[in-house]
Amino acid sequence: MSAPDAYGQGILITQETDPPDIPTTARNLAAGLVPRSVMRFTSASARAAALVGDSAPVEGMVSYLADVNRLYVYTGAAWTEIATRGYGSATLISSTAQTSAEISTGLAVTMATKASTAYRMTVSGLLRSTLVNDRVDLIIRRGTTTAGLQVGGAVHFTTVATTGESVSGVGTDTPGAGTTTWTVFLSGVGSGLVDLTASTAFPALFTVTEQ
Repeated sequence: MSAPDAYGQGILITQETDPPDIPTTARNLAAGLVPRSVMRFTSASARAAALVGDSAPVEGMVSYLADVNRLYVYTGAAWTEIATRGYGSATLISSTAQTSAEISTGLAVTMATKASTAYRMTVSGLLRSTLVNDRVDLIIRRGTTTAGLQVGGAVHFTTVATTGESVSGVGTDTPGAGTTTWTVFLSGVGSGLVDLTASTAFPALFTVTEQ
């Protein structure tokens, strides 16, 4: 007769005295191991369709939903998301093309985002202009184009035109559930040509952190 495992997890182990029965042994192992592993589903509806009847969820089950990139635990009454904090970063170790218009700096972060959750963005680097005291806008936009919603940034007036000076910009955004990309843009509002330069010793950094 099959006996329970030594860890109290309800997995039935075939004994040497049991008659050979490979299908039953395999079913016992699957029934004991699968509900205690991280089960993967394409969506919540797919999970609900699969976990019914004898396979209905029980307290402690963990599942992963691919469409929202989330982990959930079953409390005995409902599936509850396992709290995690998203984080993304990008590093620039070369200069962007100089411009007097708005251009992408090459700094962009793409990550899975949650509904009703705020994300904080921080960008820093060395700003350079061909004109001392030139006005430069450092802009953080949702998306990859200059038409994207501005969700952060800063306005600077360069005091060192040739070698560059340290600058930073911040912002917050609540994009909703899904996958979101944020991009850092640079705009030369004044009459000089500007760029966001960087080096191995002083890279330009862009980080996004879930709040």
